[in-house]
Amino acid sequence: MHPTRIATFAGVAAAAMLVVPAAFGQASRYGAAQIDYEIGHYEQAFVAFASLADEGHCDAARMAQQMVRYGRPLYLTDFKVAPERLQRWQRLPACPVAVAGADPEPRRP
Repeated sequence: MHPTRIATFAGVAAAAMLVVPAAFGQASRYGAAQIDYEIGHYEQAFVAFASLADEGHCDAARMAQQMVRYGRPLYLTDFKVAPERLQRWQRLPACPVAVAGADPEPRRP
């Protein structure tokens, strides 16, 4: 593939990952935050995780709390959160834990 086409494709792909309107719902916004996190865009990921945590998304709350707790050593930045906001995240109900291969309901013979 021609270098110009590669650069154009990479630019379009990056732009598509960064533009995720709220209309796509929590799952897509959480996925976009995970992508930001995985490619090292920690500030963007934190903003998205924190917003989702405020909406009650327990996995996002878990990630946001982790980022607040380990900010400087892991992410080289301090993520600031009001104590009341952090407490709201901590009070969210725990996410259900799924066991790999387990059926949600037992099978009857």
